[in-house]
Amino acid sequence: MKTMKAVVAHGLNDFSVEEVTLDPPKADEVLVKMKATGICHSDLSVINGTIPVPFPMVLGHEGAGVVEEVGDNVTNVAPGDHVTLSFVPNCGDCYHCLRSEPYLCLKSTPDGKMMDGTTRVHKDGEDVNVMQFLGNMAEYAVVPSMCLVKIEDDIDMKAAALVGCGVTTGVGAALKTAEV
Repeated sequence: MKTMKAVVAHGLNDFSVEEVTLDPPKADEVLVKMKATGICHSDLSVINGTIPVPFPMVLGHEGAGVVEEVGDNVTNVAPGDHVTLSFVPNCGDCYHCLRSEPYLCLKSTPDGKMMDGTTRVHKDGEDVNVMQFLGNMAEYAVVPSMCLVKIEDDIDMKAAALVGCGVTTGVGAALKTAEV
């Protein structure tokens, strides 16, 4: 178990930097030392109540960092790899994933828990939820391996952090809606 600092929201307009504990990664999960994190409008929407979530919750769903540890069955990244985080994991097995609609994955509901229904973050013996399977407004994050994209070591971490949500959302809107 690792102690770290994280941005924890406790309710509407109630958040602070706090010390929490983080469990090691389970199977198909990865421990990432965060190097950069973006603040997205979705984070603000959680804080102001536009997006309802179960509190307490570690904020953050776009970021980049370095892999420190991998759980069993992880083959897409290794310790030392530089990665960017994606908040849209998919199981690959449900109805929507099999129809090439991974963004509708039935197993990736954003309820603040990991894919197995538990959380890796705790404070004073209580579970703390994480935003969009990531909760990366923290020194470290344990995330599903399917949420990671390996990047070259020379890519700027601040730029890579924005790819996880802001860039992909903008590109998706331009390609799909505006048909650019």
